[in-house]
Amino acid sequence: MKANRVLTMLFSSVFVAAAAVLLPAPAAGVVRAEEAVVAEAAEDTKQNTETVQENAEDIQEQTEDAGQNTEITEEEQLTEEEIAEREAEAARKALQNDPNHIHHFKWIAKMNESESAEGTINYMCAECGKIWYFRPIAPYYAFQGDVARRIEIAPEGATVKVKTSHFINFNKQVMEALAERQDVSLYVSFLDQEYKGNRVSFVIPADQDTMSLLDENGYAGFLYLGGIYGLKMEVPAVTDDAKENVVEETVTSTEETVTSTEEAVTVTDTVTQ
Repeated sequence: MKANRVLTMLFSSVFVAAAAVLLPAPAAGVVRAEEAVVAEAAEDTKQNTETVQENAEDIQEQTEDAGQNTEITEEEQLTEEEIAEREAEAARKALQNDPNHIHHFKWIAKMNESESAEGTINYMCAECGKIWYFRPIAPYYAFQGDVARRIEIAPEGATVKVKTSHFINFNKQVMEALAERQDVSLYVSFLDQEYKGNRVSFVIPADQDTMSLLDENGYAGFLYLGGIYGLKMEVPAVTDDAKENVVEETVTSTEETVTSTEEAVTVTDTVTQ
């Protein structure tokens, strides 16, 4: 009995010793396998990162190309006057940072973005845009001053385009500006029937005696000018009768749609039965 117990203990000791010797080797193999997997994963991650960077660079290049194409398209859509104004704005910003620039101040009217809102008369340097003093002015006078200023600074041989929904005449200031710039023509789009009717337009060509177009009070109405230079219809006004017809057609169309839907439901019920 004692001999069996001794043999059992001896066998257990030998087994434990063998396990202690043999187990580290497989453990090292597992570690090496894990290291290989980690290395492979790291390599895949690196390749994926490089791919993402390449894709990001491609996207950036495409975005830059798209931006350039958009700028080209915008420039193609701009009028000659708008391109000149953009260039003038860039020149003004450059002068603002020039310590040697000498200001030349003069009164210049500016319209508000909304025609019906007050504009401003600015004592400013036309070269760099610096404003020394300003005060509000009525929308009508802001409009007249803005148009006159645009004629004054327009490129040679340009056509200044004016579109308004609130005003129906020019005063002496605009006619004087055209008289001084005989190379500039003026396109005018407005609403007739005292700015409530059709959108119509006319063009005052270059080299005109514009001062003779003023009446005894110093104004030239758009309808009068259109009668001289040819009034063209752009967008007809929507009359009350036309609005009623549109409403009636809409109601009729709705009723027809409802009737058609009811008939379809009736047919469906019949087929189901």
